[in-house]
Amino acid sequence: MREYQKSVIVTKEEIATAVNGLAKQLNDKYKGKEVIAIGLLKGAFVFMADVIRQLDIDVQVEFLIVKSYKNGKTNGKPQIVLDLKKGITEKNIVIFEDIIDTGRTLAAVKEYLKYKGAKDVEIAALLTKPSRREVAVDIDYSLFTIPNEIVVGYGLDYNEYGRQFANIIALNDAGIEELKE
Repeated sequence: MREYQKSVIVTKEEIATAVNGLAKQLNDKYKGKEVIAIGLLKGAFVFMADVIRQLDIDVQVEFLIVKSYKNGKTNGKPQIVLDLKKGITEKNIVIFEDIIDTGRTLAAVKEYLKYKGAKDVEIAALLTKPSRREVAVDIDYSLFTIPNEIVVGYGLDYNEYGRQFANIIALNDAGIEELKE
């Protein structure tokens, strides 16, 4: 897999610093309040775990699986494959997302959570690619803005490959082609 590395986009040290900063912001904002952290699987699991381990607030954890990508391309129609297990009416929600590309998935998820009765819905994104945005999305916490590259590592994958890397790396053309489904 390492032979498919084009470049390091974000180092593990940069990630750790940014995650610490996000945890501090959430601790400050939600002191004395309860929060439900909702991770969008599978990509956000490492990011969310690293943040919530540093929280000093009351936090519950939930997950959603929303599918809209294959071979690095979106089909434009996000679908919820795994729904929440508990109610969220009048709850403060922080969605943890690995990467915001077109914005379609996050816009749909945020609208869905508000429909389900959430009091407040915030978005914490590890990565964002504004050059690919098709739908406006208010991102409350954005850790890194990246170029239009296919990236893996720190939980992010390309067709289920590459989640295990500590750094976030861009795949080269050979990797993108070889790892297609």
